[in-house]
Amino acid sequence: MFFIVALFLSIDILGYFYIKANLVSSHSKEQLILFSNIQRNSSDLLTKLLYKYSLQKDTLEKKHTEVLNYIERHGVDVNLSDIHSGINQGLKNKPYNIYLSDDNLIIKNTTLSSDYGFNLSFAKLQFDNHKKENRVGVSAPIFETLSTKFNSYTDSYLPYPNHKKILQVSYTYDGIELQLDALQKLIDDESRIKDAKAYILFSDGYVGDFLFKSFKPYKPTLQEVKERINGGLKLSNDLSDNQITYKRLTIDGVSDRYKAVYVVQKSPIFDDAQIIYSVVFDEDEYNKSLRNLNGFIFFLTLFGLLAIYAIFKIRFKEFLLHQNDIFVKHSIHEIKTPLSIITLNNQLRTKTFGEDEFSKEIDSAVKILTNSYDDMTFLMTNKSVAYKVELIDLNEFVGRRVEYFKDIAQSYGRDIRYSVNSECTIHISDIELTRLIDNNLSNAIKYSNLHSTIVVTLTKNILSFKTLGEAIEDSEKIFEKYVREVDSNGGFGLGLSIVKDITQKYKIGIRVESENGENIFSYTFGCEGEG
Repeated sequence: MFFIVALFLSIDILGYFYIKANLVSSHSKEQLILFSNIQRNSSDLLTKLLYKYSLQKDTLEKKHTEVLNYIERHGVDVNLSDIHSGINQGLKNKPYNIYLSDDNLIIKNTTLSSDYGFNLSFAKLQFDNHKKENRVGVSAPIFETLSTKFNSYTDSYLPYPNHKKILQVSYTYDGIELQLDALQKLIDDESRIKDAKAYILFSDGYVGDFLFKSFKPYKPTLQEVKERINGGLKLSNDLSDNQITYKRLTIDGVSDRYKAVYVVQKSPIFDDAQIIYSVVFDEDEYNKSLRNLNGFIFFLTLFGLLAIYAIFKIRFKEFLLHQNDIFVKHSIHEIKTPLSIITLNNQLRTKTFGEDEFSKEIDSAVKILTNSYDDMTFLMTNKSVAYKVELIDLNEFVGRRVEYFKDIAQSYGRDIRYSVNSECTIHISDIELTRLIDNNLSNAIKYSNLHSTIVVTLTKNILSFKTLGEAIEDSEKIFEKYVREVDSNGGFGLGLSIVKDITQKYKIGIRVESENGENIFSYTFGCEGEG
């Protein structure tokens, strides 16, 4: 039993780890392939965008200088419409816009009304650096969450007395919409992707981020802008070039559901810039698969152990039944010689001294013992011996067996009455019919009430045995081998099992009735003639 359990658990555990390893490996490969596809498409988009930026940078700086000169001549409160038209002259969709901040870096005058009131203080450090370097800053492309367009911005402080105010001129890139739509569709069609973005970082500290997963346009808060910039800087410090990095994320308080994949690459356009690609995967379905696997293995293990236990119990029961069979075989050999000696000596005693109450008791006991011996002998030989089938007068045969058992019944304080209303002859072997009738009579004597009458009736083709005694609890189980409802009355529990085998062999019907202390065993024979 221990070896079987150990073998099953070993196979179960090895199978679990094999399946889990394949599930994890397959999941990782799918994520890596998807990440690579997104990275490749993102890289193509950003490469095209940065190329456009390299071509536009000098022009944008010139536009800034033109606007700055205009502001110096007309003041910070001037209407910007004329200069806006001037820098966009001959250009479709007017890609250039102008922004003027107050002393607190909040935009107060602009050609793009949606940006009015926007706080630029997140970029103050860069503005100050550009001032120290005495140059106009020109940013790499930035992805705007409100317009969902890519823009570059210039920056410089205005001359005294407006030296705390910032001037910006922006340029909106075009010609990349189709690539952006294709990338967004690739990401949006995959439900496992929670987020996809990229960061571009220049050596001067500039950080730009690009959101590639579709979203509803919105105006970011100052805090959100700062967090995005700080997030890009932190990743830049934590990651190594060209090395794929995995990291678990906590989102909305959930710590085991989301996994981010990162890779850092040098910009193909600018030597002093690097790009960080980031994809966040939602692993809820994967986690469910792991939980389902764990649950399946748990129930499989439980079921397997229960099955092994059940098999063990069944085999143990079979072992006990086998031991009972061995016991019966040994009992046959042990009983035969003493039974013959007792029978012979009782006959000699009766012949010498005549029959008395003691000889009757001995004879009755010998008959009971003989009946048990015949049952055990029949049980051991009926599968290998072909008993001779003959035509038997059922009435006469039953009468003889009733007479045989009358002395036994009297010694047990019972009486047997036989009632017949039939002329039925059947084809059956003498030995098997004897076993059927004798076991019913023997059981009737054992289990009937003291001083009661056992009524044996043969009516047409139905032979019945009626007794008064304790009710039968299970009328089917009592025909099973080694089953006894009342243990105190002794016996091996073989009699009715033998009866059932015989009835099945000769297609004899069985009916058991138990009601109000009256128990009736009825057997329906296929008679050659009925009267």
